[in-house]
Amino acid sequence: MRLSIIFVLIMMLACQTQNKKLDKAENAHESAAEVPITSGSETKQENLECNAQVCLQLRNHDPSSKTFDIYMLNSVPIAGFQCDFPGINITGSNGGLLMENGYQTSNSASRILSFSMQAKLISVGEGVLTKISYSDPTAEVCMTDIIFAGIGGSKLSNNEPECIVSN
Repeated sequence: MRLSIIFVLIMMLACQTQNKKLDKAENAHESAAEVPITSGSETKQENLECNAQVCLQLRNHDPSSKTFDIYMLNSVPIAGFQCDFPGINITGSNGGLLMENGYQTSNSASRILSFSMQAKLISVGEGVLTKISYSDPTAEVCMTDIIFAGIGGSKLSNNEPECIVSN
């Protein structure tokens, strides 16, 4: 709870300096997204019904190295996010759009929190948000309590991605 309050306060302060011309992008039309699904080395197109501003998938799960990717397709700029992964012990996150955009990322055993101290935005697009490393796997790895912040700290809509089976 305390981490959530700190996140919201930092996001509001950091985003107040953001250029107002990006406000138009925040009101972008929401539509269903077609996101490729990855299973091992195969990639196939599957129509993901997602009418949210941020569409998510958990991909590239490697049970032997205990890692997986959070894949994101966003129709509005992203200022920060947090989410929980109950039942696993998060040991870190690395790479992806968070690293490319210089976001500060921290984690507890079950929560990831990330934002830019320079109020940088992740632009509209798609890609791997970050790679999660974990220990103590459960039968399923699920992403819950997802919060994405937009320009000015506004809460963005998002889907809840399907859980991945931890073999």
